[in-house]
Amino acid sequence: MRVIFADPLGPGHVARQRLCRPGESLVWATYRRTFYYAVDGLDRLGAPVRSVFARGASAVGRGVGELALTVVGGGGDSGDDKAPDADHLVFGPSGESLAVRAVSGFDPGGRRNRLWALTSERLVLAVRVEAAEVPAEPAPKSLLGKAIGFGKEVGKILADNRRKFGEHVEGEPVAVPDFRVAVEIPRNQIADVQSGKTLRVVLVDGSGLEFLLEAPAVAQDEVVTRELAKFWLRGDERLVLGLPPIVGYVGGIVGGSLRVPWTAVSAMPPLELDKLRWPLPAPPSPRDWIDDPTLGYWVEAPSTSSSAVRLADHFAFSRGNARLAASDQRVAVVYPTRLFEAKPAGVFTTFAEIPRSAVRSLETVHVGQSLPARPVVRLTFTDGSRLDLRQS
Repeated sequence: MRVIFADPLGPGHVARQRLCRPGESLVWATYRRTFYYAVDGLDRLGAPVRSVFARGASAVGRGVGELALTVVGGGGDSGDDKAPDADHLVFGPSGESLAVRAVSGFDPGGRRNRLWALTSERLVLAVRVEAAEVPAEPAPKSLLGKAIGFGKEVGKILADNRRKFGEHVEGEPVAVPDFRVAVEIPRNQIADVQSGKTLRVVLVDGSGLEFLLEAPAVAQDEVVTRELAKFWLRGDERLVLGLPPIVGYVGGIVGGSLRVPWTAVSAMPPLELDKLRWPLPAPPSPRDWIDDPTLGYWVEAPSTSSSAVRLADHFAFSRGNARLAASDQRVAVVYPTRLFEAKPAGVFTTFAEIPRSAVRSLETVHVGQSLPARPVVRLTFTDGSRLDLRQS
């Protein structure tokens, strides 16, 4: 079971709400920290050099992703083995090329989070706008004043016992951070966008940017698989998928209405749960639900009686205690029996069992506009409903 509430709000969600203008569509967005140069005549930090290696490093059509791993990553010609690895590169035929000029206001080799986004109109580089700090009250000079001040601070600490998850706070919506556009490259200066193991944005003069992509690793949980195969499967069944519990809210669109978070509409099992101490979801952005660290599931259905809603109800109710299990004969929600019985007769108790004949497809897909793309398990049912479950 992984709790991801401390993760930042994903770049796609932020870019759509903070950067996109009316009528402007988002293609992708990504957070990046460290860049270096792969430019003819410049070293990786942008200083002029004269060497055989520096000439031709940015030839159009030549992938520079390998260059990032061997030269412009940690270490290199500076001899500093502690230099951070690049997660994006600036390449070009000269120090006067468009890409080099675009990032000239930023220092290569540093560690600072920035937001890059490609839209229907432009390539944008944005920097976060930090909230202004509230000036501290003047320190009291008298002993009585100091004692009162100390008491106030202790009172604040004792009064606010809410759980903190990184920047997010129990009971408060995940905030959409402010970003300021620092660089804009219009679409008419973009010649090509090439995707593969890396993502290259090539500008009209042959310069550009290369973003190194490392997809989130997703592995089958062997413990979950072994437990379900031993204690849940019937004798003639084969396990197709078993997921560990996912901690997070359910969001979705049911009957045309957006509900974030979703609350169960059907009868739920007799399960006593502690007070919920999670942050609340961010302002909804359905296409970017995967970017919200509080959301574990997304349901879309024509009505509350749909198959996907039957499953989603349990995930919304159980607060990470239930899990999805799928065999070649059925799909169901599975709870540990110990939650209902002091002396459980079995390991798992099954609810919302749906025959596989009602399942149109069970697949892993990537959703949202954030890069690297995030995988989800998607269950699509014959009644037109669909349930997505976060995998990472």
